Amino acid sequence: MIQKEIEKQGIASISLTHFPELSEKVNIPRALHIRFPLGRTFGEAGRNDMQKDIVKEMINELENPGEERIKKLPYRWKRD
Repeated sequence: MIQKEIEKQGIASISLTHFPELSEKVNIPRALHIRFPLGRTFGEAGRNDMQKDIVKEMINELENPGEERIKKLPYRWKRD
């Protein structure tokens, strides 16, 4: 809901979501779906390379939005 208000002010925004169905229901402008456990939205601790890649994906989606409002990211959580 905050994202929609930011967008009304003319500022592009993007969310990372664990729950794309919920994001769809609240009609957010755009989001990236990350399939990581809750609390690990940017990946494992110490994985700076992956965390940077996720931020780059967010920036790229803002600069070059695709057709879909909620895009699935290719990253997968590795189980121990």
